[in-house]
Amino acid sequence: MRHIKPSSMTVSLVVFLPLLWKGITCLAGYSIRVSPSVSVQEGLCLTIPCTFTANYRNTFTNSFGYWKQMPISPDYIVATNDKSSEVKKTNFNLTGNPDTGDCTLTITGARKEDEGEYFFRFEESKYSKVKYSYNREMRTTITVPDLTEEPVISDVGTLTAGIDKTVTCAPPGDCHVTSFIFQWKKSDVSGIWKNSSTVTFTPSLEDHQKTITCEMRNSTQRTILLDVCCPTSVTITSEINGKKKKKLDSFKVTEGSSVILRCSVQSNLTLNVTWMDEKNNVLQCGTEKDLELRLENTTMNQTGTYTCSALTEHVINSANVNITVQYPPRIMEITIHSSNGTARPASPQVDINLNEKLTLVCRADGDPPSTVVWIRGKDEGNTSIISNNGLSAVMNVTSSMADVYRCSAWNALGLRERLIKIAIKQDNSGSANTQKPIDSQISYRDIAIAFICGIIITTLIVLLYKLIKRKKTTKKNTYLNANDNSANAEPQTDDIYAKVGNPEQKAEEETYNNIQDDLHSVNLDQDDLHYSTVAFTEKPSKMPSSQPETEYAEIKRK
Repeated sequence: MRHIKPSSMTVSLVVFLPLLWKGITCLAGYSIRVSPSVSVQEGLCLTIPCTFTANYRNTFTNSFGYWKQMPISPDYIVATNDKSSEVKKTNFNLTGNPDTGDCTLTITGARKEDEGEYFFRFEESKYSKVKYSYNREMRTTITVPDLTEEPVISDVGTLTAGIDKTVTCAPPGDCHVTSFIFQWKKSDVSGIWKNSSTVTFTPSLEDHQKTITCEMRNSTQRTILLDVCCPTSVTITSEINGKKKKKLDSFKVTEGSSVILRCSVQSNLTLNVTWMDEKNNVLQCGTEKDLELRLENTTMNQTGTYTCSALTEHVINSANVNITVQYPPRIMEITIHSSNGTARPASPQVDINLNEKLTLVCRADGDPPSTVVWIRGKDEGNTSIISNNGLSAVMNVTSSMADVYRCSAWNALGLRERLIKIAIKQDNSGSANTQKPIDSQISYRDIAIAFICGIIITTLIVLLYKLIKRKKTTKKNTYLNANDNSANAEPQTDDIYAKVGNPEQKAEEETYNNIQDDLHSVNLDQDDLHYSTVAFTEKPSKMPSSQPETEYAEIKRK
């Protein structure tokens, strides 16, 4: 009997089986289509397509299908969907659904005893009359030859050195078989390498062009050739001022030094090696396994990370090195802030008002970090440190501290200094400016003093007013008493004059009284006091003979 390889068998199932199927009509309305003969190598699997009709139909409900082996035996069932029936072969399975007219049979792990003739029986139900055994017109013969097909190893492609790879070995065919025993062998390993269907290993450059073999059930095997590529490592070494150093991830050099970086690559393929800085600028490139990068007369701007990359057609590998270029203090920055909220330019001379306070801040760079201090006075011998705050120094200056101040910054590589003169601001006349902002002149003490002074001045004014009023009253009384005494002492020489009122005299008396009232009113209402003197002429000695003379009162204002 001719053995069909599984690969050939697959083609047969797809192309030739439909041609070999026979559409057999048994009874009226009953037919089946299945291959009359199939072959499966020992240990492999096989699927036999099968369709049928019963009572002119191929659609049913809760129907049952049975595959049985000849000779005819009602109890010798090899595959069924009827769970109440016992099956004789565990590697035979009815994978088709009888309810849809599908009677496909699947065989896994074929054995020699599986050879023979098989037929299909259909029952619509236990109590239905629609049931039929397709054993007379169509039987299927199954043969199981020896296993000759090689196992299938998964495609490993090109391996990368240093990266794990998993390889799987499987039997030929489309069915999953777990009954096989797999053994792995490796050309550089004696004996059995692994006992499993799957193996995971880490290839190296030494594995390039080596072989691994999968053997299935001590009968057939498959060997593949490993293709390992790419560098396993990229090594960077350095040389500083002619002195070689071992592999370092980072190191420090002094500004002005000469540095050589060497990149060494291990690979069995053509390489593209490139040196780049941390901004991905290409500094050097080549195709050799060793590539140098030279940094002459290094500066602070060359501090950073340098990368050597090795590129093949499959993968890229790289290594990094960090270089720190150390330098003395370079950049010194001085800022000046005033107590009035403004900023001053850091000029060689800065003016300060008498009531102003300036804050001087000095910062300086450097690697290693610089020590920064403020020193008062320009005398080199003055070592009085005013303020020190690590990388910066802060100094508060008032007008009483006007002087020369020196910011000094140093590290192990050098020193840097800067002078600033603080001078008291002069006004246009050449004297120190004493003017202060209005808000700085006013204080609670000034307000209290002004209040007390106001009270004292007011009290003095009141007392002075009362004193003047009292003096004027005394003077008035004295004057009136004097006039009264003078009038009483004078004898009346004329009765008619005494009894008959003189109009002019009455007018003078009224005028005097009005003046006294006005004077009293002025004394009460005005702060500025005015004095008036009223002088009367002597009383006439006799009455006028014909017409009266007009007497005048003289009022003098003092």
